[in-house]
Amino acid sequence: MTPFKKLVALVACLAGPAAAAAQTPRDPMAPIVAEAIRNNLGLAQETLDLERADAGVREARGRLLPSLTLDSRYSEQSGTLNLGDFVNPAYAALNRVTGTTDFPTNLDVTLPQRHESRLRLLQPVFNPTVLAAHALARHARNAKAFERGASARQLAADVQAAYVQLASARAARRTWESTLGLVRESERVAERLVAAGRATPDAVLRAHADRGDVEQQLAEATQVEHAASREVNQMLRRPLDAPVERLGDTLAPPDLGLGEDEAVGHALGHREELAQADAGVQTAGAGVRLASASLLPTVSLALDYGFQGRELAFDRRHDFAVASVVLSWNLFSGGSDFARRQGARADAERLRLRRQELEDLVRLDVQQAYEAAAVARDAIGTAESRLAAAERSFALVRRRWEEGLASQVEFLDARTAFTTADLNRVQTVYRYAARYVELERAAAVRRLDQ
Repeated sequence: MTPFKKLVALVACLAGPAAAAAQTPRDPMAPIVAEAIRNNLGLAQETLDLERADAGVREARGRLLPSLTLDSRYSEQSGTLNLGDFVNPAYAALNRVTGTTDFPTNLDVTLPQRHESRLRLLQPVFNPTVLAAHALARHARNAKAFERGASARQLAADVQAAYVQLASARAARRTWESTLGLVRESERVAERLVAAGRATPDAVLRAHADRGDVEQQLAEATQVEHAASREVNQMLRRPLDAPVERLGDTLAPPDLGLGEDEAVGHALGHREELAQADAGVQTAGAGVRLASASLLPTVSLALDYGFQGRELAFDRRHDFAVASVVLSWNLFSGGSDFARRQGARADAERLRLRRQELEDLVRLDVQQAYEAAAVARDAIGTAESRLAAAERSFALVRRRWEEGLASQVEFLDARTAFTTADLNRVQTVYRYAARYVELERAAAVRRLDQ
């Protein structure tokens, strides 16, 4: 496989499933993206935040359901109100008047009763505070989910960009390895020419210097490759020195797959940041309703069943049942409720304006990424033409140099131009790959399995 085919294979694998773009039969980058999403610690923390938000929704929903409580009390009393103190003298007077003992005169009825145990079933019938709190928790949970989605999409772009950087470094290192073979051959040619008397000894020294420069460039390119490999491994949470697999597919370079307007429309419909902003606006609306809820009454249904009396007894003689409709309405609180509602409305309006601003920023992001990708794609043809011309020129000069018909300066210039053109082609192809990754993120065309 030629270096160019290996380079364009990476570009081909980066094409995500855009709405109107042709589907690639295989996406070699998908396993790496999935691995990064699966292993990223920051994303794991956001997943736990999302689970906490889910629990908050269930907690808020629970306040809409009936609650059952058990209360039990047994008290020793002193100085409490005893109805017998009022009733016993009256009954004694009645007994004297009637000449009977029909009326008891030893009643001992304290309030509250010495013992009371009860079960209370409470069902909210109308509670705007609970309803608004549930809506607020639900929308906040949605915002957290979209925030995690945005982080996952950025992580996918980051790991792809890191892999592109690694592949570019590998290709550059291979270019310098090929160049090192050329300069070593030129050394041997220089030595033969000097031995044959067709060149001066300084030709060998120039060849040695050229080889030293290429060896230095190769060492630096190898170091850049190793650093890029460690960066990819760090993002995948692998051992830093673990080998990173190479791409093995040969695919044609992809077209952008969608027009600029289509890319903008796809981004506006699929960017998680916009959905998060929408959820934030809905959360703020629920906050307004929550702040307004204190201005409305609450209605609940309460059912009580229990036992009460002077002694600790649980039988039919001491049981009771009560059904109640409870209305509660805070009629005045110094105007604090109105101030709280006004503040909530201001927050909601601020978030709506932020949503509009974010939409403008997304449009700008996509347009910038699209133009950069288009320019980078068009530059590949120019880089290929430049490389082909430099390669032909180098072949001609090299043949003349080996025959002693060209100066060493001409040979070195042609070799340098050839190497520069090859590196430029590498950088151009991978620049397009990187720009496509950025467009893929900006237009939200990659489907993420989270």
